[in-house]
Amino acid sequence: MDQQNKEYSKTSLGKPFAIGRSADLFALPENQILKLFFPEAKESEIDLEVKNTIEANQQGATKMRCYGKAKVENRFGIVFDRLNGISLTKLPDKNPLELFRIAGKLAKLHYGIHQLKSDKFQDIKEILNHCLESAPLSFLSATEKEKAKSYIATLPNGNSILHLDFHPENVIVEGKDEIIIDWMTAAKGSPAADVAFTYLLFTDGELWPGTPKLKIIFYTIIRKFILGGYLKSYKKLSGMMDAEISAWRLPSLILRMGLWDIASEREGLRAQTIRLLANGGKV
Repeated sequence: MDQQNKEYSKTSLGKPFAIGRSADLFALPENQILKLFFPEAKESEIDLEVKNTIEANQQGATKMRCYGKAKVENRFGIVFDRLNGISLTKLPDKNPLELFRIAGKLAKLHYGIHQLKSDKFQDIKEILNHCLESAPLSFLSATEKEKAKSYIATLPNGNSILHLDFHPENVIVEGKDEIIIDWMTAAKGSPAADVAFTYLLFTDGELWPGTPKLKIIFYTIIRKFILGGYLKSYKKLSGMMDAEISAWRLPSLILRMGLWDIASEREGLRAQTIRLLANGGKV
């Protein structure tokens, strides 16, 4: 069913059942949801998420279907299947033993995505070069930007599907299905780029804003545990070497700042970027 540009009223939607970093989520009839972006969201990015999610579904990377764009007053949104499950992160709440299975599941799912090919996604190298010209990367000099572009050009090409925001909260477990969500940043390229970005999310990514300090300490320990298991499992499945992953560390930093630009991460990511550029991109 095509719902492209379908309009809804605030009254008919009621209250959101969840609020994210960039959007509210509303329940719709026919087991669908509306992801309604905040007014400052760019329509071009919303269009890209629609396109990426449809292509990911058609290629078998996700079972979640996208029904197109919608509008509520001055806000744009996207209509998706409603998933009646929980994220991988929350599985241990029901069964503590699941904590020891998350890493392996994450690696297997990520490896599975990378076996799928598509030329309909934007190339990660094009995205990176665009990020270098964006406002968040303006702290780099013209010379540093040219160094970064030259370094990116030397990295392996590819047409594997890359998620580029792959972590346990973006995997929803519904019955026996494990469904990958949030395809806005999807691209094509070398699988090592996607693994490197997941590594960055686990090591440098901000936890949910407002998380209490004690929980931050706890989640930091858990993230290190899951990351270690994920990397071990992924490398075993793929044969990928540490050097292939670390080669994409500099691009991962550029991508994180260029696409998200999260205030609490800026200082650390900028310092790492300048250091790596001075070292020719080597970790």
